[in-house]
Amino acid sequence: EVLEWCAREDRACLMVVARPYHMDPGIGHEIEVDIQAYGYPILWMQYFPVDRDLMEWAFGDDIKAGYIKSPFDISDVWQSSYSSNTNEILWGAKVAARIPWIACVVRMSSYECGMDQPTYTPVQQIVERSGTLFFSFQDLDSTKPAGSVKIRVETITHYLERYAGSIIERKKAAAPPGCPLLP
Repeated sequence: EVLEWCAREDRACLMVVARPYHMDPGIGHEIEVDIQAYGYPILWMQYFPVDRDLMEWAFGDDIKAGYIKSPFDISDVWQSSYSSNTNEILWGAKVAARIPWIACVVRMSSYECGMDQPTYTPVQQIVERSGTLFFSFQDLDSTKPAGSVKIRVETITHYLERYAGSIIERKKAAAPPGCPLLP
């Protein structure tokens, strides 16, 4: 519903790519709540809608071209499929890069998680290559430096206020016609 609303209203939202435990307020420090307080809807990649028509719209061209076998295939960006959580993070980056109204991706990780370490660069590259903003919060299991988080949240919202409209327009222009999120 959030994504449909953003598409209908032509409004920016953010996607959080992280391991599921970062949804716990004690681990993720409610960073997404701080961002949402500025009026930006938040999507967690674990709850991203995977309706067949949306997946076909977002990934159909790559499937037809033979780059991937299904909307959930990450082999075009990651050959070492060793962890389902890592695979989800990479897939989250791919889908965020394709959906016009996702103007920003926020990557969360804890204490330089060894499993996630090799994916930091590919995730950032996938997102930024699409013109989508990318921000990362690492070492989240350290103490929460409130001032640092506040400054970073203000930076994210500043960039969204300044660039979200042009990001959405650029991504819409590059997207296939007939988005199922629109009437």
